[in-house]
Amino acid sequence: MTTCPQPSLLPGIELPDPEPLTGPQLQGWDCALCKRRLHADQLLGTVEWTCGGVTKEEVDLYVCRPLCKEAAGAA
Repeated sequence: MTTCPQPSLLPGIELPDPEPLTGPQLQGWDCALCKRRLHADQLLGTVEWTCGGVTKEEVDLYVCRPLCKEAAGAA
């Protein structure tokens, strides 16, 4: 189970569930929304990621700058 300790930092865009995100998305290499490689980014927010039901880690999620179509469509 994952939780979002704080809301998204970008108005109108919800933090995604971190469970289905890939390693590069969780590490800030790829956009948390569109999965493309980030060349310019902005912080979307912080989520709590649980691995195997035991380990909890706060993970910063980043999105494209300027916003990708996935983020722009959600706003």
